[in-house]
Amino acid sequence: MGCLQLKVRNLNTLFSLQKERRILGRFLGSNEVIGCYGDCVSVDEGCSSTFFCWSMLLSPKGSLLNLMKDYGGRGPESHVRKYTQMLLKGLSCIYYNGHVHCDLKLANILVFPCRDHGVKGHHLKIADFGLAREPGEDDSDKLLHMYQYRGTPCYMSPESVQFVEITSALDIWSLGCIAVEMIKGRIAWGTWDSKELFNKLVRGNESPMIPENMPEKGKDFLRRCFERDHCERWSADKLLTHSFILDELLPPVETKTGELSSSHIYGVVLSVVNFVLC
Repeated sequence: MGCLQLKVRNLNTLFSLQKERRILGRFLGSNEVIGCYGDCVSVDEGCSSTFFCWSMLLSPKGSLLNLMKDYGGRGPESHVRKYTQMLLKGLSCIYYNGHVHCDLKLANILVFPCRDHGVKGHHLKIADFGLAREPGEDDSDKLLHMYQYRGTPCYMSPESVQFVEITSALDIWSLGCIAVEMIKGRIAWGTWDSKELFNKLVRGNESPMIPENMPEKGKDFLRRCFERDHCERWSADKLLTHSFILDELLPPVETKTGELSSSHIYGVVLSVVNFVLC
């Protein structure tokens, strides 16, 4: 059992936390999406603080960003394919429930130890739904948010920045960026600069460069993720049938540390996350 205490200093952050808690409750029991087992609110009148406590799975390996650092930056292709498959299953679950994540990136994907046919490895769960789009979300102020980022700029899709088109296609573009990052060992665009990214996405009609060292089926998979026309971009369910994912039975992923991957998480540990409204 672990405990994390964070201070919430404004109402916008509070609303975001309430939204995320609401969403996490819908995914309890999902294999590829993090859930929340319960929560409570308490008030400390002595320090005029309100505590929001969440019970969630503890991720001993941290995020996918941490895992890639353990690899030395780049992951083996077989591991990248397996992790991409896990993320696609998570996105399929998210879309089935009518949501769009809107901020998919390595830092928002948690890593858990698991076993697959006796092999130790890692299992991924999508987390951090503070920016997610919920079913029936109001679009009345859409024009006010044109040419703005909803999420992390280097993972955003062209239509989400230029026209505020927030659909599942946004997450597929982000998934492509994540796959490139796992293969290359650096972010897909090669820059964090928001203005430069804006020019590439909106004015330059560009897509991230596809790594040359990928097999043709991997390059084709990324082309499907990086379709500039979001209506032509493949869905999560369709990408799960792509040869990059299904050309052969993906083996269990065993890391060089012997620390493990694949389908059943073991050693479930709950952590308590405290948010403090000051």
